Amino acid sequence: MTDTTNRPIVLRMPPSPTGHLHLGTARAALFNWLFTEKNHGEIIFRWEDTDIERSKEEHETEILDGLAWLGMNFRKKKMYRQTECADTHATYLKKIWDEGKVFPCFTTPEELEKLRNEAAAKKEGFVFWSPFRDLDKEEAEARMKTDKFVWRLKVSPNQWVVFKDLIRKKVSVNTDTLGDFAIARANGSVLYYLANVLDDWLQGVTHVLRGEDHVSNTPKQILIYEALDAPLPTFGHIPLVLDSRKKKLSKRHVEPGVCVLISDFQEAGFIPEGVVNGLVFLGWNPKSTEEIFSLADLEERFDLSQVNAAAAQYDFKKMIWFNAQWMRKVEIEKLQKYYADFSGKTIDLNMLSVAREKARTLVELQDELSYLVSDPGIENELIGNEKWGLTLDAAQDTLKKVAEMLESIDENDWSSEKVEAASVEKISELGMKNGEFLWPFRIALANRKGSAGPFDIAAVLGKEETLRRIKRASQS
Repeated sequence: MTDTTNRPIVLRMPPSPTGHLHLGTARAALFNWLFTEKNHGEIIFRWEDTDIERSKEEHETEILDGLAWLGMNFRKKKMYRQTECADTHATYLKKIWDEGKVFPCFTTPEELEKLRNEAAAKKEGFVFWSPFRDLDKEEAEARMKTDKFVWRLKVSPNQWVVFKDLIRKKVSVNTDTLGDFAIARANGSVLYYLANVLDDWLQGVTHVLRGEDHVSNTPKQILIYEALDAPLPTFGHIPLVLDSRKKKLSKRHVEPGVCVLISDFQEAGFIPEGVVNGLVFLGWNPKSTEEIFSLADLEERFDLSQVNAAAAQYDFKKMIWFNAQWMRKVEIEKLQKYYADFSGKTIDLNMLSVAREKARTLVELQDELSYLVSDPGIENELIGNEKWGLTLDAAQDTLKKVAEMLESIDENDWSSEKVEAASVEKISELGMKNGEFLWPFRIALANRKGSAGPFDIAAVLGKEETLRRIKRASQS
């Protein structure tokens, strides 16, 4: 059998267009993408669309758009459809039938179910060895004209299938646990095992990197590669993503508001950098204290040897944390575009620069912008502060002094730094604590307990609007 060691690296991303883009699929795409980029290889995209009834064009659009939003534009890669390969599949099925490596099995579904029940009653695992595996070819072909059947691979009993996994190291399975398994329907349409192997082989795939839930499929597929006398790819199985119950992560079993689909993240106001950064840590560990990585960083740093074999625990709070870091780190012009796409509004860069400091998502950014782009009004009960011993009257007296201070700053010199310098001088002059002065100052401008600092808000609002809000609060 030919080895893939010295061939150029080719990976594949083969989603089924039967549902939404789940973060598990997105993470698999990300790991394949990063491995490809790090090793200067090629990645192809293949729709596994043989489930005609459930495959939808809108799912295809959502999946490709979602992956592109994350920075992986598969529309620029070679693209295939499994349904377009049906004739090729049938040709190779006939070839291995002619070579005696597969056979038609006439065991009925009812007979199979009876055998399963008998095994269950004995508390034994069910393994099926077909009574038709050695049926004479002429007799088999005669029965194929009248009887229902499926194609099964003729598996040699008590043989070890051993492969080296890029993540899970050595995996060994005895064929006594596999039996003769189905690979195609009577009409020649092939099932997952054979279709996947044929497509990977004929499309030049050298490395198969997929979820841990496919480990059990791999020995069967290796037997098919051997039957086809095809070069065996290198396999790697990335860990499952588990929810808080230590079950495989599913949209149906998470708390309301927890994002599982990529569209969930988009609707919740996440930005691509934050989602990518969070996804890669679902299994990968850089073996350092670093946590913040861009896609470009990961394309250089990602190494499969740093991917854990153990299942990854999904922590949505950590995803929010990653997003919050990137809300402050991403280029301000890029954030402006993200917010415009999200809200339909293009916001001044200076306003965005102030508002993003407290915002973990674009939804929170929208909220933070509210007191900058429009008048938030004033609530008297917020102006005083028991912690600082500030009554409403005392706070309003302080605001009058704030107004006097701000009046003295030349409008042409108006900036966050100038307002801060003047405030520091005034606080010292009045012998006040910082909070006694800055609390009413900030509340007068933002009318909320949590907001950006008063110096930054004042710089964005400008002198005239800042003074108007201060004076209003001092007299209300």
